[in-house]
Amino acid sequence: MLPYKSTKFHAVVPLSGGIDSTAALYLSLKNNPDQNFLVYRIQLLNGTSGHRSIREEFATESILLWLEKNGYANFAYRKLSFDYSSLGMMPPVWDSDVVNFVAAVAVHAHPEINRFVEGAIADDFDDPSFAKRLEKIMALFYLAAERSPKDFSFDFPVKEMRKYEVMKALPEELLALTWSCRYPEIGAPYTFDRCHKCPQCKVIDSVLEEHPEMAPFVNESKVEN
Repeated sequence: MLPYKSTKFHAVVPLSGGIDSTAALYLSLKNNPDQNFLVYRIQLLNGTSGHRSIREEFATESILLWLEKNGYANFAYRKLSFDYSSLGMMPPVWDSDVVNFVAAVAVHAHPEINRFVEGAIADDFDDPSFAKRLEKIMALFYLAAERSPKDFSFDFPVKEMRKYEVMKALPEELLALTWSCRYPEIGAPYTFDRCHKCPQCKVIDSVLEEHPEMAPFVNESKVEN
């Protein structure tokens, strides 16, 4: 892993520990070994985040350790927190709003950064409402970072991939470390299980119905609480 303060970075990459953001990071590191990436995880503290925050943090740490172990060391990592739990149970903003605002803060800290690596996949772009959401979060970033499309770009390394293709793009060991469930349930002692109810779980379960051979590499309840 690169030193944070002394390294000059090319791009900033949010990592939630989910399949899509992991694939975006993995492919960026793999395909650009001569570039440096600032990876960050934003711990969102809100009324619905409890088990999810714990589980995503463990996934993120495991993913970063795997990357280093397997020779992908052209990145530095920072963890940040954003606490808006006192505003009520349901978050008043999209997670992506906070993620992009925090990216702007990271860019102020390292102004040489000129790219944002986004983990949106083909399924996201199929959603009629996604274009408007994307326009909103990009505008939020440009405003907070004091940048513009003239000197800063958004990269979408998995934009052309469906969920199954994204899963296949990851080494099996790495895929097994990811976590995409929004509302993890308590499983066996000291573990969490996927809820199989949230939109993310439903997409994954749909993939597994068509491709059951992928099931051993989708994390269920292997991690301690």
